[in-house]
Amino acid sequence: MEFLNFPFKYCGSVAVLGDLWRPDEIPEGGCPLVIFYHGGGWRFFDKSGWPVAQRWKQRLYEKGIAFATMGYRHGGYGGGLKQIAADAADAVRFFRRRGAEFGINGDRIVLCGHSAGGHISMLTGYMGESFRDEYSDKETECRVLGAISIAGTPTLRFYDYDMPVADEIPGDLECLLGKNWQDPAVMEKGEPQHYVITGEANHIPVLCIHGSSDRLVPPGMAEEFYRVGKEHGYDTRHLPLPETGHCLETPGKGGSTSPAAIAADDDICSFVLEMLGMKE
Repeated sequence: MEFLNFPFKYCGSVAVLGDLWRPDEIPEGGCPLVIFYHGGGWRFFDKSGWPVAQRWKQRLYEKGIAFATMGYRHGGYGGGLKQIAADAADAVRFFRRRGAEFGINGDRIVLCGHSAGGHISMLTGYMGESFRDEYSDKETECRVLGAISIAGTPTLRFYDYDMPVADEIPGDLECLLGKNWQDPAVMEKGEPQHYVITGEANHIPVLCIHGSSDRLVPPGMAEEFYRVGKEHGYDTRHLPLPETGHCLETPGKGGSTSPAAIAADDDICSFVLEMLGMKE
């Protein structure tokens, strides 16, 4: 396994960085790739924050699939929806344009993310071509084969669900959407589900994995997204995880990963292999 750290985008004097782990043996045409976006409420953490992927990424290596974690200018760097969405889409464009230099097949990319990163994964898969900023690649298309959201937010309407809204959520949403975050017209611009309803979203398969004991992101979001997607002719998939919290932990067990989350590794790998047209 080879590790590479590199800038994939320059925003003035600021470099946006990515990490890539690729198999030692690179096939002709390059390795397929899973791009992972970290969580953190659109304002915290960095590309090293992906513990939920530790187990199943090793299984992907064994199938010859590379794995990348790509940074983005979140609220901690002064970014909001425009910067986050553009950077996430430009990560895809980078590998589509320059993948061969890294041993990657840029036509065979699947996205994944946890929490805010799950939201970013869905938004990029569905609408990435719509997101550019002044530093973006203006010519390369943002196109992927599928996306996985782990405890992500297909909608941003936290107050529509029958569970208490966590104290940090208003600050997270203001960071993402600005001071007018409560305006439905502002909110829908950042909602993957909105673009499914309008029919603007790309028709790619999207798998939502969500713990039934999540107390940060309402599990009902994933259930609604699955239903809405089916109603509008989209390939939406929903994998509920019983007795599993937001970070895939078993509640009250000291942070240990839930048995359902461990079992879901099989579903994640199967989905990735299906998207890439590879055998189990």
